[in-house]
Amino acid sequence: MESVIYYFSATGNSLRIANIMAERMDGLLLPMSRYKGTKCSSRQIGLVFPTYFWGVPRTVAEFVDEMKVEADNPYVFAAATCGGLAGGVLGHLDALLKKKGLHLDYGITIPSVANFIEEYNPKTRSADRKLREADEMAERASAEVIAARRNGPFGFHVWDRIFYKLYTDYKLNRDTGFHVDDTCVRCGICQRICPSRNIVLKNEKPEFQHRCEHCVACINCCPQQAIQWKHATQKRVRYRNPGVSVHDIIEGMGSARDSFISKDRDI
Repeated sequence: MESVIYYFSATGNSLRIANIMAERMDGLLLPMSRYKGTKCSSRQIGLVFPTYFWGVPRTVAEFVDEMKVEADNPYVFAAATCGGLAGGVLGHLDALLKKKGLHLDYGITIPSVANFIEEYNPKTRSADRKLREADEMAERASAEVIAARRNGPFGFHVWDRIFYKLYTDYKLNRDTGFHVDDTCVRCGICQRICPSRNIVLKNEKPEFQHRCEHCVACINCCPQQAIQWKHATQKRVRYRNPGVSVHDIIEGMGSARDSFISKDRDI
């Protein structure tokens, strides 16, 4: 296998970018949540994911830590989507890769529609323009990767680390702010779309298990808008990338619990 792209995406921005790049590069597209710990013999390895507090999401960090790369000195590239500033996200990824004896050869940050509904109302007014520009950046990045371009260096500096610590210390696994209102129809989408298996249906009602990643897929993709964060989200706009369906997102995240993929499978 010449090129493989692993992705993580909660509301579709990163999946949209990964789809474009995989199509342009004729590469294999695989979800990180379902392929942790599997073997990879590809000569080109891509990672596409969102930026969390100027660093990488927990799922991405775990995926990199469990990578089993068999190719000698593969070309590694990454595209990190972000709602605003990306900080040192590429430097953070590069540092994680170096622990595995790898390094980031090419990286790009791609601004898209911000979706962290816990803290602000998703900015959908300028969404069409932002999404069009993000698609164009993905096209250009694909051409750069095909040409095996290299850039960097990538830094993860003190302010990046401080900001990221807010995520690890005050967000990860803390889910007592979530609650479900009476509009819930018990469809189970929230359970299936959660990458951390943090949501289970008990007595047909979603309950949170205190291992939340704060990807906000559950809030944004609930068809009834029944999931809320504290008293902040009741009147906020829900967002999902229009080029991606809820089913597409579930295929890359929540469905991990419903399938078994051998750790010895060679990609």
